[in-house]
Amino acid sequence: MAERHRVCAVVPAWNEVAAIGDVVSGLRRAGACCVFVVDPGSTDGTREAAARGGARVVGETRLGYGRACLAGMAAAVPGHGLVAFLDGDGSCDPAELAALIAAAPGADLVLGRRARLEADAMPWHAWLGNRLVAAALRARTGRHVADLAPFKLARSDVLEALRPDEEAFGWTVQLIGRALAHPALRVVEAPVTFRARAGGRSKVSGRVWPSVRAARAMLSQAVTATRPRGLLVLMAKAPRPGSSKTRLAADLGAAAAASFWAACLQDAGARLREAAAAADLDVAAMTPSDEDAVEVRRLTGLPAIVQRAAGLGRALLEVSELPRPFTVAVSGDAPTLSSDRLLEAVAAVHRAPAVLGPDGDGGYYLVGLRGGFPLESRRAAYLEARLGSGSVFEHTRAALGDPALVAACPDVDSAAALDHLAAELARNPTLAPNVAAWLHENR
Repeated sequence: MAERHRVCAVVPAWNEVAAIGDVVSGLRRAGACCVFVVDPGSTDGTREAAARGGARVVGETRLGYGRACLAGMAAAVPGHGLVAFLDGDGSCDPAELAALIAAAPGADLVLGRRARLEADAMPWHAWLGNRLVAAALRARTGRHVADLAPFKLARSDVLEALRPDEEAFGWTVQLIGRALAHPALRVVEAPVTFRARAGGRSKVSGRVWPSVRAARAMLSQAVTATRPRGLLVLMAKAPRPGSSKTRLAADLGAAAAASFWAACLQDAGARLREAAAAADLDVAAMTPSDEDAVEVRRLTGLPAIVQRAAGLGRALLEVSELPRPFTVAVSGDAPTLSSDRLLEAVAAVHRAPAVLGPDGDGGYYLVGLRGGFPLESRRAAYLEARLGSGSVFEHTRAALGDPALVAACPDVDSAAALDHLAAELARNPTLAPNVAAWLHENR
């Protein structure tokens, strides 16, 4: 993201004084502006060596690789566009951060695949467990992954969207599994070197039975992390004068209408992320082009799916075809739509095959369908409706077979509607803080 472009690194380290100084200084030379070393209470001087190397030491009193990654992530995500993760034992070459950064523009998550394995770097039982878990991830998602990357680089907004919470050695599996299972995320692998640790003793892979227990936990996590989740989708195009909120532009002017639409997208993205976190769902945007995807993601923080065929009806049909237990498509045209209303729609689609949210102007701002909803009904709902007419809601309602309904949420397509919205947000600007700020700046 243009305003959050800096690269930082998170390094879990427990009694790694032999390597941590070189790891930190190497990362800084390779392009990391900040290095966060997470130490659960080393007794060998690891914390002091990390600080001398220029790291910010993050305290996490509880043991656990996942806990260390989560503590580092909480410190690193704010203000940074890319976050790298690697161990503090010297097994990864910090200079290879540059190669992961080079692969980042075309990816959401870059996995450092162990292509160059030094002698004694990885015991046979650890190598075997790694291959078994990677095979499970491939089988579960149908996407290629060769390695449980020891060195990885993720976009900050992806870490926020995936919400990893595993506290033990399954953290990397959870992160990779959730990313592979997400329909909008791009996962790539880049070759890296894996070396024998610089000193100390491995907490897991140096012993057979701890490795076996870790492998079992990771296999379980591979199944859990890749289970199909419900999906919230924001239907959005980028704000451009002359093509955004065209009916409102007749009253406000094209530039003002486009900037209003940008504020709507910012609030919509925040609401969808909030609802997805509360209900443990995936979230994405559906955009008409690659160019729109970049701008919509910048405004909303949502990874984007680019529709294959032109038109809103085709885009809604594509959303309904995603292999998910259910999908809920949401328009950005409802500025005061709350996350609670979205959660009501999610609850409704658990009870009924379909849910619809009217906009009070003959259309609708939300439609949710369970997976496997009849294709004929979906095509009738999305491809045969006269979009933009006052009959769209009733047509779609009939085509979907009398779906469950959630409360109406008004669209804003005229100066009069904007005046009404301004009065509502004057009473409670938290309903749509970015739109409220836009209204304040454009009195």
